[in-house]
Amino acid sequence: MAHLRTLSQKQFLAGQLSYGSTVNIHTQQGTFEGVVDCIDVKAGCVAIVGGNKKITLISLYNIEGVRVLKPGSKSVPIQVPSINIRAISSREAAAIEERRKEAAKIGVGVSAKAQKIFNRLVAMFDSTRWEGTTIVIMDNMRLKPPYTPESCTGGTSLQLERVRKMIRSVV
Repeated sequence: MAHLRTLSQKQFLAGQLSYGSTVNIHTQQGTFEGVVDCIDVKAGCVAIVGGNKKITLISLYNIEGVRVLKPGSKSVPIQVPSINIRAISSREAAAIEERRKEAAKIGVGVSAKAQKIFNRLVAMFDSTRWEGTTIVIMDNMRLKPPYTPESCTGGTSLQLERVRKMIRSVV
């Protein structure tokens, strides 16, 4: 049995305990046998699962000795990988911005027909957006309620005809 008092905590963990190992741990409270399920160096405890599927948490500071009955397949990571906060913050900001863009595509106070027309227009022209209940297409065309081909104004005659044709196909 290795004694915790003669080894540093990290050496003890790296040398004696590994995930999946079957161990016999002796403490002042008694002897515990089971499979190592988790080791938390920061919290100073090890979790073992006994034969009856009972999980036992043992303080590393109370361990007097350890005997490895069957080695595990993985060694204990001594150092936890660092977390790149900038990368996480960047991904979070990008996800929030994406959700805002998606939310902006939902018309407020408009009919299902208007939303259907808007969705088709977005597929044709990325720069389509809502401005109240008016659909703005490429910043130079407007489609106002009741969202008929005749209520579409602006743009070149070719652009106007293309949008009006799409509106006719939806209504």
